[in-house]
Amino acid sequence: MRMAVDPEFVIGCIYEALSDPGVWNAALDAVRPMFKADAVLLVYGNLLAADFRIVGATGFNPDALNAYAGNNLNEDELIRESMDGPAGIIVSSGRSFRGKSFFRTSVYRRLLQPSDLSHIAGAAAVNTGEAHASLWMARSERSPDFSVHDIHAFTTLLPHFSRAMTVYHRICRAELRTEMAEGAFDRLAVGVVLLDVKGAPVMVNREAERLAARKDGFVLKSDRLAADRMNDTKKLRDLIRRVGSGGPASDWAGAGTVRLARPSGLPDLHVVVLPLPKRCQPNDGGGAAAVLFVTDPEKPQSLVDSLFGDLYGLTDAEVRLVTRLLEGGGLTAAAEKLGLSRNTVHSQLASVFLKTDTRSQSELLTRLLTCVAPVEPPDETSGYNLPAFKPRNIRE
Repeated sequence: MRMAVDPEFVIGCIYEALSDPGVWNAALDAVRPMFKADAVLLVYGNLLAADFRIVGATGFNPDALNAYAGNNLNEDELIRESMDGPAGIIVSSGRSFRGKSFFRTSVYRRLLQPSDLSHIAGAAAVNTGEAHASLWMARSERSPDFSVHDIHAFTTLLPHFSRAMTVYHRICRAELRTEMAEGAFDRLAVGVVLLDVKGAPVMVNREAERLAARKDGFVLKSDRLAADRMNDTKKLRDLIRRVGSGGPASDWAGAGTVRLARPSGLPDLHVVVLPLPKRCQPNDGGGAAAVLFVTDPEKPQSLVDSLFGDLYGLTDAEVRLVTRLLEGGGLTAAAEKLGLSRNTVHSQLASVFLKTDTRSQSELLTRLLTCVAPVEPPDETSGYNLPAFKPRNIRE
């Protein structure tokens, strides 16, 4: 029991939680006896993203805590007050609020009261333009309010939480950037695979996963990539090895290309491998050495057609015509598929030429294929329809 209140033990728990976020609650449990607290709460906020979350909590009613995290955390009166000044300034129910005013706050009504708690005190451990982190301790009505001695002891622990949460913020920011990069890659209509120095996949976008799942010319394995034919697999791996080692794969900036035959008889997949900058290749070998792009010639281009129409102000009928021309077969075939007369499609095509500043079908199709990035339409699994920033519940 003595170990639980030893400051060195508590400080060790705080820094241990950085390497394993799952033990934050255990670290806060170690903090509780130091201040005779019945509950402890650790809050982090990425201020640039308006994203507040509960990093760890102990001693609170679980249902109340999750409801508070999802609905009231951003408007917590004590947290907002702790953000007004520099880090280290103590904010408490006894000092900041008097009498009935505190009992009307959301933190009391939504979190403390359902948890049978009445007193709370805390301070910002980090308070910068980018991040906020604050530590809060609470006691029940059966316990006395926090004394000056308690507050002083509390401030001795804040520098360690400040260091820990500064590192935590950097980790969260790096994770967010990775998620943004993955989200951007998933919107590409070509397969993207980041490869390490050994040729193993580091990151794979949705289109590459789709192509690999079909097992038609291209397969993703945990340690490497493979093609359907052994000869194609050898070409692909040799190419990745040359590009990843910095050797000349071709005459174009170290890039290399290969075609992968498909058993289904569909047109070959087209693969381009490019080297990545040295800054993406840390000395520990944990980075990416090359990026592989896989293109499926059979993939529909309907979104590109639609965006092309928006870009040049085409009517729906004109977009349908352009889409048919992109499929091949010429103007006569397009008229037949659309059920229109040749004079009508000629008139529509003349309008498209005028709007796109082109003079021939070949020039129009070149414009179409080069003016809009090959991107995927949004879908609900990508989370595009959710609010950009929403307070997250306590981590499991």
